Amino acid sequence: MTPQASPNRSTLTWLIPITLLIAVCALVGGLIARQLYATSKPVDTKPPASAPSGPTTDTGHPDDTESVYFTEFAKADPDADQVQRAIQNYFNAINKRDYKKWQQTMTPEAGGQTESYWRNGYKSTVDKDMHIYRIEDTEQGADVFGSFTSYQDLADAPDELKATCVRWNMIWPMVSINGVFRIGKPSIAPHACGT
Repeated sequence: MTPQASPNRSTLTWLIPITLLIAVCALVGGLIARQLYATSKPVDTKPPASAPSGPTTDTGHPDDTESVYFTEFAKADPDADQVQRAIQNYFNAINKRDYKKWQQTMTPEAGGQTESYWRNGYKSTVDKDMHIYRIEDTEQGADVFGSFTSYQDLADAPDELKATCVRWNMIWPMVSINGVFRIGKPSIAPHACGT
């Protein structure tokens, strides 16, 4: 009489290698994820609950049209000084109607508007309450996460939201050109003030 193979034995011969393969894949995936997340900054896009701090004072003021305020987290970034210069020039150019400064602050692609078009778009705009929450390194420079409030006549309000007061959540891509950060076309999330 010959012994017959047990059905449980044949199941074990393929179950063990499959289980080992799954375990190895999970281990490799975990190591890859650990490496990716260990080298990046947090990805929370919400502004922190604490009051933002600026380059010269500890808190911003909603009516301040002159200063861009940075959280401690953003100020600690190695690119904070370059970001400060670029963002400050951006808002100063808009609030002071300085087209040439604005154009020098933007990348060629983002700053390609004609002067008359730009002036018409910003003729009644006043930007206030500017904050930077986070700076993330990119291959070309940095992505800068921030917000500000713009006030304008209803006729001059942006096409994406017709309101006299707009709160903007932004991601400004910064591109290093000849060692100086310039601002590319931003990602925007506008909403009417008070909503």
